[in-house]
Amino acid sequence: MHGRRGFTLIELLVVISIIGVLVGILLPALGNARETSRRTKCLTNLKGMGVTFQLYMNDNQEILPLVRPLHDPDIEPNDPSLLDVLAQYTDAGIPIADPDFPGSFLVPDPWKCPSDRSSDDAASGFDPLYRRFGTSYEYFPGNLMLGVEIFLGVKSEQAQVAVSNAFRNDRTWPVLRDYSDWHQLRVGGPARNAVYYGDWHADWSFEPNDGEIEKFIEDVQQFLGL
Repeated sequence: MHGRRGFTLIELLVVISIIGVLVGILLPALGNARETSRRTKCLTNLKGMGVTFQLYMNDNQEILPLVRPLHDPDIEPNDPSLLDVLAQYTDAGIPIADPDFPGSFLVPDPWKCPSDRSSDDAASGFDPLYRRFGTSYEYFPGNLMLGVEIFLGVKSEQAQVAVSNAFRNDRTWPVLRDYSDWHQLRVGGPARNAVYYGDWHADWSFEPNDGEIEKFIEDVQQFLGL
């Protein structure tokens, strides 16, 4: 009986090369699939938070919450937190301080983006942003209210009402959005998700252009009587 012929070295190398090529083809596809899943989860989070905003506004004369930008390191600790303001309007748990790690939060959905996995802050051990601030998301109207208050010299409550009215003036702008460009599938524009005022749909975020910003400032000044 003839013995079975084993693989030659050349045949083994060919098989290994083919496996390497297949891995090189499949790994990016698997990575994209995972990122697509994370982005979908983030959009679901934002959509749910949009419903929470709508419930809040129904009880508050269609006015957006007056809170500071969430990730401002110089934020006044006595200022209200968006997490606290919306707590009674959501069934989701609210982020709480981590008793084992002072300065960090224990954060449930929907307050964190699944692609928020690390930061560039060495002091925090490169923790995700939600661990440091309680959420991965930026409150866009908070930036605008603070800017109106500072640059137009009005009270914070006046800025709140003026910005809320300007949002209602046929304007579809982000209310919440990812704080950073975490969703790298996008080509062109910020790689962030956002939930939008009006119909509270969630989609890719965008940066208002100069013309849109100028029109917004005009609307704010009009509502302030300036």
